[in-house]
Amino acid sequence: MSNRPPHNKEHAPPATEKIVPSYRSLKAHLVFWLVCVVGVVLDLASKNWAVNTLGNPEQAQPKPFIILDGWLRFITVFNTGAVGGFAAGKTTFLLVITLLALIFLLWLFATTPRDNHLCHFFLGLIMAGALGNMHDRLFNHGKVIDFIEVNLHFNPFNPWPTFNLADTFLTIGAVLFVISLIRAGRQHKK
Repeated sequence: MSNRPPHNKEHAPPATEKIVPSYRSLKAHLVFWLVCVVGVVLDLASKNWAVNTLGNPEQAQPKPFIILDGWLRFITVFNTGAVGGFAAGKTTFLLVITLLALIFLLWLFATTPRDNHLCHFFLGLIMAGALGNMHDRLFNHGKVIDFIEVNLHFNPFNPWPTFNLADTFLTIGAVLFVISLIRAGRQHKK
């Protein structure tokens, strides 16, 4: 005779729905990789445009293209570091950091739920930005091509460090990814 109570479905713990990871979903891959490829193409094309239209800063003084006088202009600069010149000249270090970040991004993508396409979109943006700048470091002698200069006329944004589309994709993707994680955490608690 068993001491276990009889099985009662009313008191059974709720069945948890099994979460299918993204790496098993064709749609998740399509969102992630399409955003990534389009982002890299846009970034590399814009950098090519900047060097060919505005000029190569190593050959001559680049010609600025003014969008909003005193606020926004395009001018080509080469950055041997990360944002704001951090780790300038340390190309190997920056490439290793980028490679580790790419591996982490792939892991994040693979482990997110397959139907979280907004998250896949944000991760694709981050991946595009990282790959775009990595391409420059590998094939432009360690120099990233920056060309967007913004001046908001108040400190510390006076002027903002010159950046490119890859930096924009990285920043927007990272901020929106963190916001989506915070929102998902709040929904999960409810």
